[in-house]
Amino acid sequence: MKFIASILKTTAIRGLLTTALVGVLSVGAVRADTLRVMQGTALKTVDPIVTTSGDTQIHGYLIYDKLFEFDSHGTARPQLADKVDLNSDKKTYTITLRKGLKFSDGTPITTDDVIPSVKRWESRDVVGGLLGARTKEMVKVDDLTFRIQLNEPFDVPSALASIVGNIPFIMPKRVASLPSTVQLTDTTGSGPYQFDYSNWNPGQTAVYTKNPFYISRNDTPSFYWGKKEATFDKIEISAVPDANTAMAAMLTDKEDIWLTPSLDNALALRKDPKLVVSNGYFVQSFIMLNHAVPPFNNPKASLALTYLIDQKEIMQITVGDPQFWHTCYAYLTCEGTYGDESAYSGHRGAMDYEKAKELFKEAGYDGKPIVILDETDWPSAHATALYLGQQLRKIGVQVDLQSMDWATLSTRRTSKAPASEGGWSLYSNYVEVGNGGNPLTHLAMAANCDKAWFGWPCDEKIEQLRAAFANSVDESEKKKITFELQARASAYVPFVMTGEYGIPSVYGADLEGFNPETSFSYFLEYPPKDPVGGSLLLLRRQVWSGMLSTGCFPSFPWREW
Repeated sequence: MKFIASILKTTAIRGLLTTALVGVLSVGAVRADTLRVMQGTALKTVDPIVTTSGDTQIHGYLIYDKLFEFDSHGTARPQLADKVDLNSDKKTYTITLRKGLKFSDGTPITTDDVIPSVKRWESRDVVGGLLGARTKEMVKVDDLTFRIQLNEPFDVPSALASIVGNIPFIMPKRVASLPSTVQLTDTTGSGPYQFDYSNWNPGQTAVYTKNPFYISRNDTPSFYWGKKEATFDKIEISAVPDANTAMAAMLTDKEDIWLTPSLDNALALRKDPKLVVSNGYFVQSFIMLNHAVPPFNNPKASLALTYLIDQKEIMQITVGDPQFWHTCYAYLTCEGTYGDESAYSGHRGAMDYEKAKELFKEAGYDGKPIVILDETDWPSAHATALYLGQQLRKIGVQVDLQSMDWATLSTRRTSKAPASEGGWSLYSNYVEVGNGGNPLTHLAMAANCDKAWFGWPCDEKIEQLRAAFANSVDESEKKKITFELQARASAYVPFVMTGEYGIPSVYGADLEGFNPETSFSYFLEYPPKDPVGGSLLLLRRQVWSGMLSTGCFPSFPWREW
């Protein structure tokens, strides 16, 4: 983390949205034409607007591209766009596409595709929602040009370069015109790779091949922006939930990268000289509450849950080695720019069962089972689910622990039905400390009811403070706003914090330049350049591992969200 911090200082990246440090990966000639990546969960949803699940984001970055991307200085630069013009009052953007762009089916990319793509993203994403709320109109000028007119100044290129939550990928009009609640099945894309949906079943290995129609920029790569060249013939991303099988695959050189292994498995592989084990990246762990249905539609029930949790105890159970975790009571993370534990007025430390029981009674708990979604293929989340069930039963609450894999859970959590009718009450999740350090990019912090993240917190005061933060350009004022926001969150409890911990990764020692101290790996190939200004040794093939989080977002004089 210190290494990351030093890079961020040299590139003057700080503040709002969290982004990634770019790593470059070279592989030997034996398997240079195929990169094999292994993770614990399988791709089941291919629509990056329907879900924010990490496996779907990896998939999205492989087959789609965006209008703008961030460079290593934190500036949003045209990617599929060729240029952008801004009028003097900073309320009208005219954006022109590069000529000759095509989708993976060979059809041209035009503004008829771009406008519905942006609108579909706006309808679902937190940052997109901010842009949509400030947009007076978005209109086509011609096939390569469109105009966004705003009601107030807003940094449109940075919004369209967003790399958190739902990502503003460009899709064909026939796909982008679908409601954001309908999962797409057409995976025609605008990016360097293509995906054959017709020959894939959810849960299978996801195989990506080069998009023959993709036209890359020729600019020297810088962070997310610039040349993206698919030099691997094929990328295979497999789900291997069984830890013993995954370990064997790494030990026998059958896989190149193992994303998010358990800590115990990662430590067990440290003795092998062919492998590199990284301490990984830090996340804020939390329990998501379903505020749309009883009992957690009453804040007293949410508050009661905090009295059943001792962060030290739950971290020891779910993570183990204290070198990899710490307690934290800052809603905007202890490592974030705006995180402040002193704003938290809720329960800390050892459990208070009597207080929890009292609050559940005041919330009107009627004795019906609380449904806990148990992610059995995610060890720390599985341990958290078991812990929650145990703690609730101690105060006489009925518990229905429902086991499933993460891919199933990521679909199940979209339901707002009562728990007794296929809905849910609680599940465990996390947010990368970079994303979680800002009230606009912490997905679980949004409290705009039906438009909020899964769990649908609904609190007018939180939303007023998030809006005030978005409109502020003064850093001292932002600090005051975020302190008040975290104080309000400790009373409303949009989610229950359980601590912060590191997520390791394992990869072959022959892979050079891979940066594991970031999250949500995705792989786009191009001849690399060290974003800090140095050079890297290249072998036959290179892959860029871009990832969401563990860094910060640039702050500009008027580019404040």
